[in-house]
Amino acid sequence: MSQLDCEVCKKTKLFTEAKECNECKKVILFENDLDFSECPVCGCNHLYRKKDFNQAIGCIIILIGALLVPWTYGISLIVLSIIDFLLYRRIKDSVECYQCKSEYKNMVVPEELNAFDHHTAELYELGD
Repeated sequence: MSQLDCEVCKKTKLFTEAKECNECKKVILFENDLDFSECPVCGCNHLYRKKDFNQAIGCIIILIGALLVPWTYGISLIVLSIIDFLLYRRIKDSVECYQCKSEYKNMVVPEELNAFDHHTAELYELGD
């Protein structure tokens, strides 16, 4: 089931519950059909696709491989990099808004949606 984070009260909701948030009472935050041409929360038209993967886990996997290098002669880095890559490929994409940071998980992500762009993110950070 699709999940969304309410940017008003910071609670995670199922997509069907997001029509009216019980905590903050904000009505109709989201539409049933999302084409991600704009963010349903703030109206921003800059959204990006990203893997719904905890980056800390990926870093820990590589760190473990690096720590084992003296005993494995570097083979641990290769093996754990392959494991990290296979995990990365299995993880679904999610959508995030540059402006309000709303995340849309377990939803169909349009192919034309671009990956994260540091320059665009920096422009939104400078605007705050």
